[in-house]
Amino acid sequence: MAVCDDCNQEMLVAASCTLASIDLIDGTYRRVRFGSERPSWQTDRCGDCNVALGGLHHLGCDVERCPDCSYQLISCDCWEEDPEQTDAWAAESFT
Repeated sequence: MAVCDDCNQEMLVAASCTLASIDLIDGTYRRVRFGSERPSWQTDRCGDCNVALGGLHHLGCDVERCPDCSYQLISCDCWEEDPEQTDAWAAESFT
């Protein structure tokens, strides 16, 4: 069972995360919904965090794009890393 730390929902069945915005270095942004990324994905569910088309990715998802620079959110320079969150994401990657 994989539960999102932000919305407390089971990721295998949740249609969307409930965290609608993210704080980046230069302000707060609305998060990019699955399916509206460029290039767009041609599936009904995210291959990493399993949200439904049109849903918000669970934080730490490899697919989620940064709403500011459009690069992969987990590796862009638009936000200051929270060491505790980064450690949690790293731990999830190896389970």
